[in-house]
Amino acid sequence: MLHEEHVDLRWDFHEIGNIVFVVLCFGLFNYLGNGQTPGKWVARTRAVSLTGSRLGIWQSVERALGYGAAVLECGLGFLQFFWSPNRMCAQERLAETVGLDVRKRNRAMPGG
Repeated sequence: MLHEEHVDLRWDFHEIGNIVFVVLCFGLFNYLGNGQTPGKWVARTRAVSLTGSRLGIWQSVERALGYGAAVLECGLGFLQFFWSPNRMCAQERLAETVGLDVRKRNRAMPGG
């Protein structure tokens, strides 16, 4: 690669395999980290289930799909945070989860 003049790296979301890969990665990070992805770990937040004691695999995948739905709505799914009574974004409504601040136990963090 040191002698190449042009290197073309491209991530094409028109291929179904790429979409499945991204959803599975987000879903697995959520599931294996029990609602705490690497980004949530840095931000000291966690997604928790409103229906069970632990985030399930399907809830983790639903949450990943919810991120996609929020983006497909031109970001409107993320902006729902501002007018939702419980400060929930699209991914939280879809997966029945809520974000928590893990620095202080039992303190809900809106929009996580």
